[in-house]
Amino acid sequence: MKDDVLLIGRAVPGALIRAASAGVSIAGVWLVGAPLFWIAVAAVAAVVGAIVPRTMFAWIALAALPVALTLQSPDLGHTCVAVAALHLGHVLATLSGVVSLRSRVALRALIPTARRVLIVQVVAQAAALFAFAIPAADGRGAAWIAPVGALAVAATAVMLVRGISQKKHGRR
Repeated sequence: MKDDVLLIGRAVPGALIRAASAGVSIAGVWLVGAPLFWIAVAAVAAVVGAIVPRTMFAWIALAALPVALTLQSPDLGHTCVAVAALHLGHVLATLSGVVSLRSRVALRALIPTARRVLIVQVVAQAAALFAFAIPAADGRGAAWIAPVGALAVAATAVMLVRGISQKKHGRR
C-alpha cells in the first residue's frame, strides 16, 4: 500500500495558489497607485492570509484595492486593474482555503475556474468601460450606477437562493 501512486498529470503545488493570492493582492494595490500605508497593510494582510487562509486576511488585503482607488482621481486604467485584481484575488483566496499547502492541484481541475474568471472579467471590464463612457453631469461621473448595480446583485442573489431552495425541497 505504501507504494501506491496517484497520477494526476500536470499539476501545481497548493503553495503556489497561496503565493499567487498574496502576489495578486499586493501587485494590484501597488499598480493602482495606492499610498505606501495601504500597500503595507495589503502586503501584511496578504501574507498572513496566504499562510493561514482561515483568518480571512486575504480579503482584508483585497479591501485595500477599492480604498486605494477612491483616494485618487478617476482613471480607467487603475479601475480596470482594480477590477481584475480584486476578482482574481478573491478566486485565488477562495481556492487557498480549500487546497492544502502541501497538496498538488491538477491543471485540468482548474480549467472550469479559469473559464469562469475569464467570463466574469469580460463582463466586469465592459462594465468599467461603460461607467467611464457615461458623461459626467455634475463632475461625479456615474455615481448613480452603484445603487442600481447593488439592486441588480441583490435581486440576482434572491433569485438564485430561491431557485436553490425550491430544488432542495422538491418544488419547481
